[in-house]
Amino acid sequence: MKKAIGHPVHYMVQTDDSDIRQKLCRLLLQALYANGRLRSRRCCLVRFCPGEQFSSSTYGCLYQSCIGGALIVSYLTGDDTEDDHASSGRYIIEQLCKTMKKYRNQVLTIFALPRECTSLKDIFYENLGSTSFVELKEDFMSGDTAVNFLKGLAGNYGVRCDKKLFSMLEEDKNYLAPNLHTLFDTWYDQKLKTSVYPQYCAVKTTDQTVLKSAPKGSAYTELMEMIGLAEAKKIIRQALAYAKAQKLFSKKGMAAGHLSMHMVFSGNPGTAKTTVARLFARIMRENRLLSKGNLIEVGRGDLIGKYVGWTAPMIQKKFKQAEGGVLFIDEAYSLVDDRDGSYGDEAINTIVQEMENHRDNVVVIFAGYPDKMKTFLRKNPGLRSRIAFHVPFADYSTEELCDIAHLIAKRKGLELSEGACEKMEQLFRIISGTADTSAM
Repeated sequence: MKKAIGHPVHYMVQTDDSDIRQKLCRLLLQALYANGRLRSRRCCLVRFCPGEQFSSSTYGCLYQSCIGGALIVSYLTGDDTEDDHASSGRYIIEQLCKTMKKYRNQVLTIFALPRECTSLKDIFYENLGSTSFVELKEDFMSGDTAVNFLKGLAGNYGVRCDKKLFSMLEEDKNYLAPNLHTLFDTWYDQKLKTSVYPQYCAVKTTDQTVLKSAPKGSAYTELMEMIGLAEAKKIIRQALAYAKAQKLFSKKGMAAGHLSMHMVFSGNPGTAKTTVARLFARIMRENRLLSKGNLIEVGRGDLIGKYVGWTAPMIQKKFKQAEGGVLFIDEAYSLVDDRDGSYGDEAINTIVQEMENHRDNVVVIFAGYPDKMKTFLRKNPGLRSRIAFHVPFADYSTEELCDIAHLIAKRKGLELSEGACEKMEQLFRIISGTADTSAM
C-alpha cells in the first residue's frame, strides 16, 4: 500500500443518532483505509462535554497513539448561541483544535457534532485555521426518497412492503433516518405477529420511545443548564410529561384528553423568554412531539393588517409558516390596543380559530410583562381557555447575573478580575432595585 504522506481533508459528521454516527464513521474509515489514506487501522474515540475536566496532555497522548490512523472526537453538546446562557465549552474546543492542527498530517480527525450546530461549528472553524473539512450531515427525507428508504429496510429483512407501511408516512413531512427506522420497526413487529407468527397477535407491545419519562436531546440539556429559571424549567418539564402521556394513551387506544400545549410566558425583558421558547421548540422536535421544531417570532406588526380584511390572511400565513413548530407572539397584549371592535379583536378571534385548526402541529406561546398578560387574558375568555401552561420568568438575582457575566466572559475567552466582579455585583444590586420604566 502506498504510504500516506498527509491528509488533504478531515471530516465533520453531523447527526443526533448514535447508530448512524457509528455506522457512518466505520464506513468512512474503511473506505479511507482501502484507498491508502490511512496507514494504520488504529482508531480512538474520545467524547467531550462542556463542564467536564479536560487534560490537553492526555488528549495529545491519544493523538500520538493514533499516528497513521484516525481519531473520532465526539463533541455532542447543544448549540451555544449568543443568548443561551448555558455552559460554554469554548476553551475545550480551542484545545481540541490546537492539538488536531499539530497532528493533522499524521492523524486523520473526524469531529462528530450535533445535526443542528451552526454557532458551535463556527467556533470550531474559528480555531481550525486553514485545515480543510468535508461535512457529512444527515439529511431529511420525504416523498419518494422516504419510500425508497423503507423499501431498502424491507429488503434487508427479505420482506415486501405493503400499503400499510407507506400509509404511515405523512404527506409533506420530512423524516430523518431514525424516524423512518421507527416507522419500519413498528410495521415489521406488527407484520411478524399477524402474518408470520399469528399466534402472537394478541400480545401488546410497549412503545419504549414514548415511555421514557425523561425528555431527551441536546436542547433539553441546554435548557436545564441555563442559570436560574427554576419555576419555568419545572413547568416545561410538566408540559413535556403531559404531552408524552397523551401520545402514549392515544397509541394504546386509551381515552386521551385534548392535547393542548399552548403557553403563556410572563416575565420582564431580559429573562430569556425568547431563548427558552427557541429551546422548547427544539425539545419538542427531538422528542418527536413536533415535526420541525422551528420558531416563528411575531409581533403586532406581523399580525394586524392596515385595512379591513387584511388581518385574517396575515395570521393564517404565520400559522402556516409555523406548522410543525412554535409561533411566538411577543407583547401579545399589544394586539387588542384597548379598543372594542378594532382590528385587534379580529386578530384575537382569528388566532383562536387557527389555534383550534392547528392544535396538533403548532404550539402558540404568548409572551409579555406579567401584569399586562393577566389583563390581556382576562379580556379574552375564549383565548384563556385554550392556554394549557402558564410559565413565569422571574428576574435574575444578583448572584445569577454575576454567574451569567462570568459565562459570557469565558465564552469570549476573557477572565474577569476580582475588582471587576465586585463592581459588577454593586451595579447589579443597584439595577435590581430600579423599576423598569418601559413597562409603565
